[in-house]
Amino acid sequence: MNNARQLGKGLRERLAQAFPYVLFDAPPRSIIEIADRRIGAHHITYLRSGKWTGEASIAQAKALGFGETVKLIWQLSGSMAFENRNRRLAIKAGQALLMRHASDCVLTGSDDYECLMLRVHPGADPTWRDLVESGATELRLGCSNAAAAARAGLMALLRQPGHDSTSELAVHSLFELVTRSATREPLEPPSDRIAPSLYRARSLIQQNIADSDYTPERLAHDLGLSRRSLYNRFAESGVTPAAFIRMVRLAQAKREIESDPSAATPLTTIALRNGFPDSSSLSHAIKSAYGVSPRALRGHR
Repeated sequence: MNNARQLGKGLRERLAQAFPYVLFDAPPRSIIEIADRRIGAHHITYLRSGKWTGEASIAQAKALGFGETVKLIWQLSGSMAFENRNRRLAIKAGQALLMRHASDCVLTGSDDYECLMLRVHPGADPTWRDLVESGATELRLGCSNAAAAARAGLMALLRQPGHDSTSELAVHSLFELVTRSATREPLEPPSDRIAPSLYRARSLIQQNIADSDYTPERLAHDLGLSRRSLYNRFAESGVTPAAFIRMVRLAQAKREIESDPSAATPLTTIALRNGFPDSSSLSHAIKSAYGVSPRALRGHR
């Protein structure tokens, strides 16, 4: 693509320009390719990267002038997880997510992440303002011919050099094509109720879940907090950082055990990939936390 930038200062600046409202935990080297084009009041962005986690906030979006902006994200490959106080959802390849910028949420991209994003200002069309004022801030769109056609059209606009009077009209038509044919898919509530302030912490732990040496000190570093600030944040939720790390590991191991009733995956494998030294340690931890053995969990499932 003519606007693509390789790793370096230019790429980091382009990333900040395309996602000014997101605080990324992923290092810049995980970004493989990024391209963008501004058309009138709208913005098209293409991103291909490795695994990443980012946090967006209403306050940050409004401070930068994106309080009313709406974005449409197509997942081209890989997947993206979205989570806020009320719901969690996964966007898989072929699906799209329509959402407001002004949203407190955590976003996590997979290793082979690739997306196309259209950012529009609802002031461009009176009917678009309903998307902002309706109160429904996230809408997952399934695969459809309309979505595929709109995606192809936006990719063509992104590659097209220069600007003419029809470009903005094309963006309007493609956005209308998707949103008017969209059907709402159910959104999953968060499975583990935790304070919103701990979403990023949980995402970071999950990214490093196989690393048994992932300590509160490393978590504090990745969150950009001092050790004292980290403990103060967790104190508000009534849990210590070490206990929270253990809780995340246990919850993930429990889900893997329950989803494997035939015991196709050895317990040792599940233990190691969730940061436990061996199957015995995991068994004792499962019994202590849930009152049942791993075998009982599989049987119950």
